[in-house]
This record gives sequence, structure tokens and C-alpha cells, in this order.
Amino acid sequence: MTKENISFIPELQCVAVIIPAYNPDAMLVRLVEQLQEVGFTQIFVVNDGSDTAHIQVFSELSRFAGVIQLKHVVNCGKGRALKTAFNHCLTHHPELAGVITVDADGQHSLPDIVKVASEMLAKNQIVLGVRQFGAGVPLRSRVGNIITSKLFALLYGRAITDTQTGLRAFPLKELPELVTISGERYEYESGVLASVISRRIAICELPIETIYIEGNRSSHFDPIFDSMRIYFVLIRYVSSSVITAAIDFVVFAVTLQYADSIIAALIVGRSAALSVNFLINKKFVFRCRLKVYSVFLRYIALLALIAVMSYLMISEMKLVFGIPPLFAKLIAESILFILSFTVQRDMVFADHRIEQSVDEQN
Repeated sequence: MTKENISFIPELQCVAVIIPAYNPDAMLVRLVEQLQEVGFTQIFVVNDGSDTAHIQVFSELSRFAGVIQLKHVVNCGKGRALKTAFNHCLTHHPELAGVITVDADGQHSLPDIVKVASEMLAKNQIVLGVRQFGAGVPLRSRVGNIITSKLFALLYGRAITDTQTGLRAFPLKELPELVTISGERYEYESGVLASVISRRIAICELPIETIYIEGNRSSHFDPIFDSMRIYFVLIRYVSSSVITAAIDFVVFAVTLQYADSIIAALIVGRSAALSVNFLINKKFVFRCRLKVYSVFLRYIALLALIAVMSYLMISEMKLVFGIPPLFAKLIAESILFILSFTVQRDMVFADHRIEQSVDEQN
């Protein structure tokens, strides 16, 4: 599919195009013109606090019928701009079948936009346009995507080829949840994927053309600060474990000093950390929506299993290798960390009712 052989597609009229724009150039005007030519009649451009030097671009957009401009007085970030547009669609256009988000800097080709939107309409599910990060891609983008994708797969249990793609299509039914996801800037896009995966929502990935204009100079993505925001979303799992481990270790050490019993120290340490870890993991890490009682028994069962395994490992390291209990505990907990995380993610806090309903729909 090329620009030349794309004719007007009536089905695209029920798909809204959302374009967050911060200090855009004339490419945005050309993009809007092309979108309308192929059938996108509802286009929402979010002026995310652009300066006066770029006001002419938005003035030119005013001549297009069907283009609605939403405006932030100050720059609030891409995440906030997307949520502003999602909320507008839900409030004023409930007749839509879905929306597609497109970057304003010309990095998404018209055929790819049409392909992703059409796939969303055909399957009624979330569709991601994924870029191919070959040798021609700027180094900062290639390295950043590799690191983020690997971390995402490790922490969320699902590999996403391009976690930072801006070309995404969502059925309208998904928007209420997307409006509530935290994040104001680029970290929001990772948060959306994390939410979708945690709710067992199907995702379709379509390969798209990789376009970087002038080395991606027009991008407002800061490879240092914005990556830190993205990684912060991803490592909240690790943060919870560090907090819990610190509480557990301190109580373990104090109890061992006075009781001189590995079993007693383990029991007291685990008990002290249990309530804190459970609440943090349920509410902030895995964002589980099930009632406390429905997951607490599973959590306790896992805790007991990990405690037994930890005790056996510490005892063996002390007896066989003469390793002091405190150092043996550090080794054991490090080994058991991945096991505990995986079981919590996939069995303890997973809402299998959602997974079942998705399977039934498919």
C-alpha cells in the first residue's frame, strides 16, 4: 500500500485521529490534509503549550473542516495531551468505533496509519504499529528501545517489540481505563502497555516503516530524563521488593541476635514485612482489582513456600559451606527474587477472570 493507491475509505470516518503537538512545523498541516483525503474526517490536534513562534501552524489547521483543536496553556507532556483527547472523545463523540494516535513530526507514513486503523476496526482490539530498529536508526533511539523492551519483557512477562511507538489504535471501549492511567509525559505510553497486559487485553502488533527525519532532530523525547521516567514505571516492582527486603532483613538480623534461631528470625522477619509488601504489591505494583480476601490466601501460600525454600537454602549454606546466616540469607533471597516475582505476577495477583473473558471473546 502506497500513498498513490490509497483511495477514500468510508470506514475510517468512525475512527478519530489524535495528534499531540508541541511546537510542530508545516509537516503537521500536510499530515492532516493527507488524513482527510483517505477518509479520516474526525481529527483532534492537541496543542500542548506550543510557543507563539508556531502559532501559524495551528492557524492553518483552522481551515480544515472536521479538525478540532484542543489546547493546553502550558506544556503538560504527551501523556496528558493524549488523556485530554481521550476524554474529549468519550464526552463528545461516543459514536466512534475507536481512535488512533499519531505523532505530529512525520514519523508515521499514511499507508501505515491506514493499515493500523483498519486492523483495529477489523479485530476490535488494540493495535500497535511497531518499527524495525536496524542500522539506519539513530543510535540513541535504537539503544533506548532495546533497553526499554528488554526491561519491559522481564518485568511484565510480555515482550513488546516497540514499547515507545506513537502509532497506536484503541477501540473506544478501552478509553475510560486509559484516561485513569498515571503519567503525564512519555512514561505514560509504557504505563498504558502495562495496564493492558495486566488486564489480559489482546494486543496486535503490525510492522510499520521506520522513519527518522534529520536524525530525529524534531523529537522532543529526552533520552536521559524521559527514559528515567519510563524506567521508573517499570522498576516499581523492584522498588517494592527492595523496601520489603529491607524490612525483612533488619527484623531478621535483630531477632537472630536475641533468639539465635534461624526459624524464629525468618518467621518474625516475614511477618513484619508481610502486610507492607502485600498492600504495596496489590495496589501499586500489580494494580490488582480483586478483593483482598480473594488474593490473600494465594499470597500467604507463596510466602510460606518461599520461607521454607529460604530456610533450607540458608541452613545448607551454613552447614555445608560455613557461610554466616546473614550472608546466606542475602544469597538465598537474591536467587528466590525472580521466582517470587513471577509467581506473584502470573498467579497471585493475576485476575484470571479477565483472562477467561478475553479468551471467550476470541
